[in-house]
Amino acid sequence: MQQAWLEAPEADFLAAAIRVGWTPTSLLVRADLPDRDIFTQATESNQRMWELGDVFEIFLQAADRSEYVELHVTPPNFRLQLYFQSAGKPATRLDDGAFASRVKIDSENQRWRVHAEIPARLVSGRDSIHAEESWHFSFSRYDASRDGRPPVLSSTSPHQALNFHRIHEWGSLVFC
Repeated sequence: MQQAWLEAPEADFLAAAIRVGWTPTSLLVRADLPDRDIFTQATESNQRMWELGDVFEIFLQAADRSEYVELHVTPPNFRLQLYFQSAGKPATRLDDGAFASRVKIDSENQRWRVHAEIPARLVSGRDSIHAEESWHFSFSRYDASRDGRPPVLSSTSPHQALNFHRIHEWGSLVFC
Protein backbone atom coordinates (compact mmCIF):
# COMPACT_ATOMS: atom_id res chain seq x y z
CA MET A 1 0.00 0.00 0.00
CA GLN A 2 1.02 3.59 -0.47
CA GLN A 3 0.01 7.21 0.06
CA ALA A 4 0.47 8.48 -3.50
CA TRP A 5 -1.49 11.70 -2.81
CA LEU A 6 1.31 12.80 -0.44
CA GLU A 7 4.83 13.89 -1.35
CA ALA A 8 6.18 11.50 1.30
CA PRO A 9 4.44 8.90 3.48
CA GLU A 10 3.24 9.97 6.92
CA ALA A 11 5.54 9.05 9.82
CA ASP A 12 3.02 6.49 11.15
CA PHE A 13 2.40 4.85 7.75
CA LEU A 14 2.78 1.06 7.81
CA ALA A 15 2.77 -0.73 4.46
CA ALA A 16 0.39 -3.68 4.14
CA ALA A 17 0.75 -6.69 1.86
CA ILE A 18 -2.20 -7.86 -0.26
CA ARG A 19 -2.47 -11.09 -2.22
CA VAL A 20 -5.29 -12.30 -4.43
CA GLY A 21 -6.32 -15.59 -5.97
CA TRP A 22 -9.49 -17.00 -7.42
CA THR A 23 -11.74 -20.01 -7.72
CA PRO A 24 -14.26 -20.49 -10.51
CA THR A 25 -16.87 -18.68 -8.40
CA SER A 26 -14.98 -16.27 -6.11
CA LEU A 27 -12.14 -13.80 -5.73
CA LEU A 28 -9.93 -14.58 -2.72
CA VAL A 29 -8.16 -11.73 -0.91
CA ARG A 30 -5.58 -11.95 1.84
CA ALA A 31 -4.35 -8.80 3.58
CA ASP A 32 -1.50 -8.72 6.08
CA LEU A 33 -1.85 -5.47 8.03
CA PRO A 34 0.88 -4.34 10.44
CA ASP A 35 -0.75 -2.27 13.18
CA ARG A 36 0.68 -0.76 16.37
CA ASP A 37 -2.80 -0.26 17.86
CA ILE A 38 -5.38 -2.77 16.57
CA PHE A 39 -8.66 -1.11 17.40
CA THR A 40 -12.22 -0.32 16.39
CA GLN A 41 -15.32 0.93 18.14
CA ALA A 42 -17.56 -1.02 15.75
CA THR A 43 -20.09 -3.20 17.56
CA GLU A 44 -21.84 -4.87 14.63
CA SER A 45 -21.75 -5.16 10.86
CA ASN A 46 -22.94 -2.45 8.46
CA GLN A 47 -21.83 0.50 10.57
CA ARG A 48 -19.77 3.40 9.17
CA MET A 49 -16.54 1.48 9.79
CA TRP A 50 -14.18 4.20 8.51
CA GLU A 51 -15.37 6.45 11.35
CA LEU A 52 -14.96 3.80 14.05
CA GLY A 53 -11.37 2.61 13.80
CA ASP A 54 -9.23 0.20 11.83
CA VAL A 55 -10.72 -1.06 8.59
CA PHE A 56 -9.52 -2.86 5.47
CA GLU A 57 -11.47 -1.89 2.34
CA ILE A 58 -11.94 -3.83 -0.90
CA PHE A 59 -13.19 -2.00 -4.02
CA LEU A 60 -14.16 -4.13 -7.04
CA GLN A 61 -15.76 -3.45 -10.40
CA ALA A 62 -16.15 -5.80 -13.36
CA ALA A 63 -14.57 -4.08 -16.38
CA ASP A 64 -17.78 -4.46 -18.40
CA ARG A 65 -20.05 -2.85 -15.78
CA SER A 66 -20.55 0.63 -14.32
CA GLU A 67 -21.58 -0.55 -10.85
CA TYR A 68 -19.04 -1.47 -8.19
CA VAL A 69 -18.83 -2.69 -4.61
CA GLU A 70 -17.00 -1.40 -1.55
CA LEU A 71 -16.46 -4.04 1.14
CA HIS A 72 -15.06 -3.37 4.62
CA VAL A 73 -13.59 -5.75 7.20
CA THR A 74 -12.66 -4.72 10.76
CA PRO A 75 -10.41 -6.52 13.30
CA PRO A 76 -13.38 -8.24 15.04
CA ASN A 77 -14.62 -9.24 11.55
CA PHE A 78 -17.55 -6.86 11.37
CA ARG A 79 -18.30 -6.06 7.74
CA LEU A 80 -19.81 -3.24 5.72
CA GLN A 81 -21.06 -4.02 2.22
CA LEU A 82 -21.85 -1.14 -0.14
CA TYR A 83 -23.10 -1.22 -3.73
CA PHE A 84 -22.69 1.78 -6.06
CA GLN A 85 -24.79 1.89 -9.24
CA SER A 86 -22.04 4.04 -10.78
CA ALA A 87 -19.34 6.48 -9.72
CA GLY A 88 -20.79 9.52 -8.00
CA LYS A 89 -24.10 7.84 -7.15
CA PRO A 90 -25.08 7.23 -3.52
CA ALA A 91 -24.32 3.83 -2.03
CA THR A 92 -26.85 1.15 -1.25
CA ARG A 93 -26.05 -0.86 1.86
CA LEU A 94 -26.15 -4.62 1.22
CA ASP A 95 -27.19 -7.18 3.81
CA ASP A 96 -24.42 -8.64 5.95
CA GLY A 97 -23.11 -11.83 4.40
CA ALA A 98 -22.74 -10.50 0.85
CA PHE A 99 -19.19 -11.86 1.13
CA ALA A 100 -17.31 -14.07 3.61
CA SER A 101 -14.33 -13.03 5.72
CA ARG A 102 -12.14 -14.25 8.55
CA VAL A 103 -9.75 -12.21 10.66
CA LYS A 104 -6.77 -13.32 12.70
CA ILE A 105 -5.31 -10.84 15.19
CA ASP A 106 -1.65 -11.33 16.10
CA SER A 107 -1.19 -8.83 18.94
CA GLU A 108 2.27 -10.12 19.82
CA ASN A 109 3.56 -9.23 16.34
CA GLN A 110 1.32 -6.15 15.99
CA ARG A 111 -0.61 -7.25 12.92
CA TRP A 112 -3.96 -8.51 11.78
CA ARG A 113 -4.80 -10.61 8.76
CA VAL A 114 -7.93 -10.61 6.64
CA HIS A 115 -9.05 -13.50 4.45
CA ALA A 116 -12.02 -12.57 2.27
CA GLU A 117 -13.97 -14.53 -0.33
CA ILE A 118 -16.03 -12.38 -2.69
CA PRO A 119 -18.60 -14.16 -4.88
CA ALA A 120 -18.31 -13.44 -8.60
CA ARG A 121 -22.04 -12.67 -8.70
CA LEU A 122 -21.56 -9.73 -6.31
CA VAL A 123 -19.10 -8.03 -8.68
CA SER A 124 -19.95 -9.20 -12.19
CA GLY A 125 -23.54 -10.38 -11.89
CA ARG A 126 -22.40 -13.79 -13.18
CA ASP A 127 -22.11 -17.03 -11.21
CA SER A 128 -18.55 -17.72 -12.29
CA ILE A 129 -15.29 -16.05 -13.26
CA HIS A 130 -13.97 -16.82 -16.73
CA ALA A 131 -10.37 -16.84 -17.92
CA GLU A 132 -9.43 -13.49 -19.49
CA GLU A 133 -12.23 -11.71 -17.59
CA SER A 134 -11.07 -8.34 -16.21
CA TRP A 135 -11.98 -6.53 -13.00
CA HIS A 136 -10.85 -3.19 -11.61
CA PHE A 137 -9.68 -3.27 -8.01
CA SER A 138 -8.35 -1.17 -5.19
CA PHE A 139 -7.52 -2.12 -1.61
CA SER A 140 -7.46 0.61 1.00
CA ARG A 141 -6.98 1.01 4.70
CA TYR A 142 -7.81 3.20 7.66
CA ASP A 143 -5.17 2.62 10.36
CA ALA A 144 -6.68 4.24 13.45
CA SER A 145 -5.38 4.74 16.99
CA ARG A 146 -7.13 5.01 20.33
CA ASP A 147 -5.35 8.27 21.13
CA GLY A 148 -7.62 10.29 18.84
CA ARG A 149 -5.07 11.10 16.14
CA PRO A 150 -6.53 11.05 12.62
CA PRO A 151 -6.25 7.62 11.00
CA VAL A 152 -3.42 6.93 8.59
CA LEU A 153 -4.98 6.18 5.19
CA SER A 154 -3.35 4.17 2.43
CA SER A 155 -4.27 2.39 -0.80
CA THR A 156 -2.85 0.04 -3.40
CA SER A 157 -3.96 2.58 -6.03
CA PRO A 158 -1.81 5.56 -7.05
CA HIS A 159 -4.51 8.09 -6.11
CA GLN A 160 -3.43 11.63 -6.91
CA ALA A 161 -6.06 12.94 -4.49
CA LEU A 162 -7.31 11.37 -1.27
CA ASN A 163 -10.45 9.75 -2.66
CA PHE A 164 -10.63 5.97 -2.84
CA HIS A 165 -13.49 6.15 -5.37
CA ARG A 166 -11.27 7.43 -8.21
CA ILE A 167 -11.94 4.33 -10.32
CA HIS A 168 -9.72 5.49 -13.19
CA GLU A 169 -6.74 5.08 -10.81
CA TRP A 170 -7.62 1.56 -9.68
CA GLY A 171 -5.62 -1.43 -10.85
CA SER A 172 -6.75 -4.05 -13.36
CA LEU A 173 -6.97 -7.72 -12.55
CA VAL A 174 -7.13 -10.18 -15.44
CA PHE A 175 -8.05 -13.75 -14.53
CA CYS A 176 -5.97 -16.43 -16.23
